[in-house]
Amino acid sequence: MHKTAPLSEGTKFLSSSVVERSAVNRLVVGSSPTSGATFPQAALGKCQKSAKISRVSTPRPPVTKTDAKRNKWPKVRPITRKNGAIAWRVDSRINGIGERFFYKTATEADTKADQLRVRRLNEGKASVVFSESHRIMAERCIAKLAEVGADLDQATEFFLKHTRPKAGARTISVLVADFLKAKQLAGRRANYLRVQKHVLGAFARVFGEREAHTITHHEVSEWMNTQEWALRTRDNYRRDLGNLFNFAIKHNYAAANPMEKIEVATLDETAPGILTVDQCATLLTVASTFEGASMLPYVAIGLFCGLRASELASLDWAEVSLAERTIEVTAAKAKTRTRRNVTISDNLAAWLSPHNRLSGPVAPQDDLAHTWERLREAAGLRLKKTKDGQTGILWPKNAMRHSFASYHVAHYKNAPLTSLEMGHDNPNQLFSAYRELVKPKAAAAFWELFPPMKADQKATPQTS
Repeated sequence: MHKTAPLSEGTKFLSSSVVERSAVNRLVVGSSPTSGATFPQAALGKCQKSAKISRVSTPRPPVTKTDAKRNKWPKVRPITRKNGAIAWRVDSRINGIGERFFYKTATEADTKADQLRVRRLNEGKASVVFSESHRIMAERCIAKLAEVGADLDQATEFFLKHTRPKAGARTISVLVADFLKAKQLAGRRANYLRVQKHVLGAFARVFGEREAHTITHHEVSEWMNTQEWALRTRDNYRRDLGNLFNFAIKHNYAAANPMEKIEVATLDETAPGILTVDQCATLLTVASTFEGASMLPYVAIGLFCGLRASELASLDWAEVSLAERTIEVTAAKAKTRTRRNVTISDNLAAWLSPHNRLSGPVAPQDDLAHTWERLREAAGLRLKKTKDGQTGILWPKNAMRHSFASYHVAHYKNAPLTSLEMGHDNPNQLFSAYRELVKPKAAAAFWELFPPMKADQKATPQTS
């Protein structure tokens, strides 16, 4: 068996770095690089820990100023095309946004890169991520907008507002449903909701599938022109549709209200229609015998207190005090949602006395509208226009309330008092509308309308 010769002094003190480098290069772990003999593993590990492996690398050529610039933004690199030709690419992209340019020579590429660096320094980052085609488009748009005194910011804002509603598109049908629900939740009265449903429903039958922000005032105007409406009705539709589109704007379903460009109807001021004293007397007399006099309190209070139709229909006897000579119109029943007390005149007290109750509805609750219509017809008054040849006088709108206002302000000559009784907040409007409709003699006769059996017991009407 071959024995390993002992290490000589020269071999014993070989550089550990040489030993380790040789061992690594030959990939022989545990063998001596000099004699091929087995090298103690522990000694080898000790050498590896204490020595650094030296590697020889090929020196790189010095970096020129041109190379340094090409490595910065925008980077300039040579590329090989499919046909083998060399081209130079200028990459101006920032975070993946921007353009790349290609040139035949390095000089052209370096020149473009320098231009981009100068532009970015002068104009900022946006100038280099903006494509050339976009710059041309922007310049063209700027020129067109300048002709009308606008700029790109204004044009962009206008476009987004009118074509991309913030809250998304809403069809008219959905918008009307949203509007009515919102008004109901806000506590609007049933009569208001009924009217809005009728008006907006008619509009939705034509424009229901259209998106609200796409409807123009020309379309609405053409539709309104095809309707056979009186001027006042047309103006009411204009107002109600305006409220609908304002709702759309408020909730970011539209940016503009097309109704703002619809012409407001010019309405001639007309005096409110009232009943003559003789017509009032006839109505009271007929009501005294019509269906057990069930409608008499309704008629008498309407004439001598001027309550609104909705207030009359919901009035309860518990709110009528003959002892205090007042009728309370609660806030829940008043159109203005404001509580008020209305004075019971002497002649009204005489009409109500035989029918007074502690509680219960003042007006019949079963088919009141039809009953009221039949009573007027019995008194020779009708609600709607009829064909020629039929008898009866046309019933003026809000005839009893308007009659009360006219006879009250003419008799007491106190417009603020009359406004207070009626629940108005503008006595000047009332005074200008009613002050000359009734002569003093007729006004006095109105407040002298007592039941026949009480004619000899009538008291002097209150003066205030």
